[in-house]
Amino acid sequence: MNIVLLGPPGTGKGTIAQFLHREYGFEQLSTGDLLRKEAAAGTPFGKQVEPIMKSGALVSNELVAEIVASNLARLKGKSLVLDGFPRNMEQAELFEKIMRVHQVKIDLALNVDSSRETVVRRLSARRQCPKCNKVYGENIPPRKPGVCDACGVPLFQRADDQPEVIEKRFSIYLESAKPLLAYYQGQGILKNVDGNQSVESVFQQVSAVLGQQKGL
Repeated sequence: MNIVLLGPPGTGKGTIAQFLHREYGFEQLSTGDLLRKEAAAGTPFGKQVEPIMKSGALVSNELVAEIVASNLARLKGKSLVLDGFPRNMEQAELFEKIMRVHQVKIDLALNVDSSRETVVRRLSARRQCPKCNKVYGENIPPRKPGVCDACGVPLFQRADDQPEVIEKRFSIYLESAKPLLAYYQGQGILKNVDGNQSVESVFQQVSAVLGQQKGL
């Protein structure tokens, strides 16, 4: 079974993907993490996408599709949860071509709906470890403020988690979300959960949705 996670940035898709991995064995494929990994490694691909991400704009559909395709090949045969892709209809169409090549399909599109206020509050509070990349926030605070639990090094705020950048990202999301949600609704695989609630409540909603799916 393969799942696409939809919703604005900061709605908790990464946390939900980790929950799906821990509780149901899904392999997480996060385009944001993959792009940041390339940027941090200084690869030619990473040098292309790093300035785009820092500005708050979206990386081109073709570049995102490229990194998804390479990792889809690596994870072929496993149950996947895709976090951050597709974000718009062009990406969805590119993804259809990729899936045909790799002979996979999406069984569930899970939309985590959150308000602008919730997204700005959560992302503004988010901090990340520069060493192990663990992310902390209002639901997962470090034991010592500003310091990674595992590495003991100071946490940092990502450039794309600045409030003005978050507002821009949310507006971009709204422009592309409506046709994408309609696309998956038309396929009969779209399910919605309320992302404004506590993380425990969101997990319960996700588990309820999965409980309705065959094989889980």
